[in-house]
Amino acid sequence: MSSAGETSSSEGPSSPEGPSSPAPSRLSTKDLVGPVLIFVGGFLLAAAIALPTLFVDNLRTIPLSTDVTTVAPATSPARVLDRCSLASPTARVVDADLTRQQRFVAVRPADADRVTLQAGTSVRAEHLTIDGREVDPEAPRPGSDATPAAGASSCTDPIMGAVRDRITLDRATALPDLTAAAGQQGSSEIQYNSNSAPVRVPDRDGYTYLMPFGVSATDADHTFFDVTTRRTVPLRYTGDTTVAGHDVARFVAVVPDTDLHQIENGDAQSTPPTIITRPAGWFGVPGVDPARSVSATLHHSGRWELAVDTTTGTIVDAHISVDESYRFIDTALPDRRLTNMSATFAYDHRTQRRLTEHAAALASPITVWGRVVPLFAAIIGVAMIILGLAVINPAWRPRRWRPSAAPDADPPASS
Repeated sequence: MSSAGETSSSEGPSSPEGPSSPAPSRLSTKDLVGPVLIFVGGFLLAAAIALPTLFVDNLRTIPLSTDVTTVAPATSPARVLDRCSLASPTARVVDADLTRQQRFVAVRPADADRVTLQAGTSVRAEHLTIDGREVDPEAPRPGSDATPAAGASSCTDPIMGAVRDRITLDRATALPDLTAAAGQQGSSEIQYNSNSAPVRVPDRDGYTYLMPFGVSATDADHTFFDVTTRRTVPLRYTGDTTVAGHDVARFVAVVPDTDLHQIENGDAQSTPPTIITRPAGWFGVPGVDPARSVSATLHHSGRWELAVDTTTGTIVDAHISVDESYRFIDTALPDRRLTNMSATFAYDHRTQRRLTEHAAALASPITVWGRVVPLFAAIIGVAMIILGLAVINPAWRPRRWRPSAAPDADPPASS
């Protein structure tokens, strides 16, 4: 029988280190998968919200690369005053095939908020019909041998009129912005004749060459600025239509009768002259001494029908009606009007197609970054968040994907 000392000795001495401590915990790759999925999913959801409201707004501005050319032939033979008849015994109004051409490009000053457009517009005679014969406008005809006045162009020049316009616009609103910014003053000037200085228009307002991105079709406050008369007139929505397979909104602006000589956009030597003085017989005034000298000034009125892509503000088609005539200054004389130009111009099919393609190119990034990318980012973001939660918490997983219960470590005791 063992003694107590032997019993104590057999158990051996206790460990000097005491009870063992657990090893430090370390996250495995499997533990990080769930949080990473949730983080990336949240980032994609944030991007889906931010892209349409922040990034896409920067795309809805007039591009600094703007360069647009339009060609608009007269829809039917126009009536024009043959300028060579200014040196003939009587005025001569003839039929003509006219083409209106315009180009506007972005120039300086321009920055993130503003852009300056410089536009050149001309009306050219392709053919004239005189005494039933179609003639070249540059060909000699009665009155063409007269020497033009100093500063006046030859009457055989096919250019019936030309205007150069320069305007600084707010890139977001497409409205004139003439304030000084970054040391540069906004520009607003119109030159009606190459021999005269441009006319400054400091109170200019309204759209002319384009409208803003996302323009409202039902807003009753839209206005249009007519370069010829320097008038701002209402621009009214009249319905929807289709141009070259593209859905657009139609707007109409009516320009009232304006005496161009009174607003000083030309003189007796400009093209066309805004005032002419000739014998009454030249005008064909009845009941007046044919030798009496009378003066008449040039009046202009018009109508603009614009087809606008409301997503980008691009004018993809236009019908422009022009009515210009000379009227006597002396109101005591009979109300006889001498036609200078009566025509309606419309963009040709090539211009319509090119402008609709231009509008589609401007709208494409807005659609991609404002709709497509945010939609896919939101779908993928939600899916990643759900997947991350399922990885972290098995209870979120479908039942068939959950791990099986671990078997009992010890079998049940036998009886």
